[in-house]
Amino acid sequence: MDKSILELLKKAGEFSEKESILLKNELQYKKLKKDDYLLEKGNTCSSLSFIISGSFYQYSIDLELNKNIIDLNVSNDWVINHKSFTTRKPSEYSIQAFEDSSIYELSIDAIHRLIAQSQSFLQMGKVLEESTSRIDFFDNNNTPDEKYNFILKNKPNLLQKFPQKLIASYLKITPETLSRVRKRIK
Repeated sequence: MDKSILELLKKAGEFSEKESILLKNELQYKKLKKDDYLLEKGNTCSSLSFIISGSFYQYSIDLELNKNIIDLNVSNDWVINHKSFTTRKPSEYSIQAFEDSSIYELSIDAIHRLIAQSQSFLQMGKVLEESTSRIDFFDNNNTPDEKYNFILKNKPNLLQKFPQKLIASYLKITPETLSRVRKRIK
């Protein structure tokens, strides 16, 4: 079995061999070019995607036309707009490829089919929880140092993939504050 599918299964839950095959059969492989949209603002998020290679950023655009980063995702991450996916309402955010990327996509209909075949697929809910817990961490009142340390500990590969401006926006701090934090933490 493809190494990236094994990573996907590990992150999604514990599945029997039969369940793993069911999941594999529901996955849709897609390639996206840099700047392609996985989800455009105003569309409803109807799938979750596992990144095989490449990276994505989820953002909104403010009144000054700045991109406010909501989430950053790299290889072996799940990417989803949680709120749109669970409420079935149009997304307030866009998800865009930061570089050429490949994903496995799992539609909401496929998830329902999988759950109908085995209750084990209810474990996939932890993918949704993971997507919101990280965002909540950055939106709460943590210090810039705490936020940066979180990335160093849990997602250091973000620092190699994305420019400082996007990292700062993700951390909800200015690029200048990020520079000071990086100097202090080194």
